[in-house]
Amino acid sequence: MTRKYTAFTKAFKLEALHLANQPNTSVAQLARDLGIRRNMIYKWRVELNQKQDKAFKRTAENIDTQHHKATHSELLKANKQLAKDLKLSQMEVEILKKAQAFFKAENN
Repeated sequence: MTRKYTAFTKAFKLEALHLANQPNTSVAQLARDLGIRRNMIYKWRVELNQKQDKAFKRTAENIDTQHHKATHSELLKANKQLAKDLKLSQMEVEILKKAQAFFKAENN
C-alpha cells in the first residue's frame, strides 16, 4: 500500500499558524476545520521558530494546490449519506438474491 502525502503551500502553513495563535483558538478544532492533523500545526510552529525564513522547505510551489477544506460537519453529513447509500445497496442485493432464489425454484 502506498502512502499519499498532501503538500501545503507556505502561505497556507503561515495562515494556519496565524489562526492558531489567535486568542481563544482551539488548535484541535482549527485542525479539524482545515482538514489536517493537529500535530501538523505544532510541527509547523516549531519549524518556523527554529528556522525562521528558511522554514517550510518541503512545501507546494503551486498556489492552486488543492487542500482538504471540508469541515467536520460536512464530513459527518457525507458519512451519513454514505451510510444511507450503503444500506440501500445492501437492501437491493438482498432483494435480488430473493428474486433469484424465487425464479430458480419456479424453473425447477
